[in-house]
Parts: sequence; C-alpha cells; structure tokens
Amino acid sequence: MADVRQPSRKRTLAAIIGAAAASSLIGLTASQEGVSLRPYDDVLAHDVQTVCFGDTTVKMRPYTLNECKAMLSDRLADYAEAVRSITPGFDTLTDGQKVAVIDGVYNFGLENYRVSTLRRMYIAKQFPAACQQFYRWRFVAGKDCAIAANRCGGIVTRRNLERAACLGE
Repeated sequence: MADVRQPSRKRTLAAIIGAAAASSLIGLTASQEGVSLRPYDDVLAHDVQTVCFGDTTVKMRPYTLNECKAMLSDRLADYAEAVRSITPGFDTLTDGQKVAVIDGVYNFGLENYRVSTLRRMYIAKQFPAACQQFYRWRFVAGKDCAIAANRCGGIVTRRNLERAACLGE
C-alpha cells in the first residue's frame, strides 16, 4: 500500500504558544494596532500601505472584519514561530513573556529583534531586566514617542503594556 501523506499544515497560534497566551496576544495586538478594513498609508511608517491589523504583506484591497481577524491570527502564528526559532528556551517562558515579545516583534520587526539586547536578555533569562527593554523601542522614524509633540504616544502605551505582560502584571 502506498504511503499517502497529507500536506503539512501550518500550526495555529494556540498550538505554538498555548490557548491562553494566544488569546492574550490577539487581544493585545488587535487593541494596539487598531483595524482598518481598507488599505491606508501608515504615516508613522513612512507611508507604507497597511490594512487590517497593521498588515503590510498582503494584497492591498478591502477586507471583511472576519478576514482581518483570521489574517491577524495567521500572521501572529508566523511571528511566534519565527521568534521561537531564534530564542532558545522560548517554550519555558511565561505566557506573559511570550505575549510581550511576539507583540513587540510584530510591531518593530523580526530583524530588529534578532540583533537586539532584548533578544539576548530573553535567551539569558535575565528577567525582569529584559522586560524593561521594551521601553527602549519607543522610537518611530527617529522620533521619541515619549515626547507628546511627536504625536506617536500610542507606541509608549504599547511598550508599557508589553512590559507589564512580560512582568506578569
């Protein structure tokens, strides 16, 4: 009898980080990204075309809310797998530590994380000091978002939420 294999299926976010962490991550990311069912130019990101929950990698067209939610879950699963693959010991992290780092990387990028002090501290399990690193990622397009006149205070709010999740608060 021939060996018939099913095509490999992508793992869900819950399968990668656990159901509770997945639910927390989706809630955090969705609340901080906001949703736009139609593409727009993200001014803070130098007018990069963006749609749904901050997605820049899909076809720029109108989407339904359900499509956007499914894309967010899929995209976060991609980020979770990527972060997990370059963070030895990832599976031993608390749910909050996982949520914080995946949300952060979704926002500031995998390549930035790859070369960061944040990643080195996560690998070394230097908590709570690693959690304090999130605040360092408050700059957008060279502007310090802690300065109200720069009009990007949402980034500071997000970093504070990531820090709190990382600390288990």
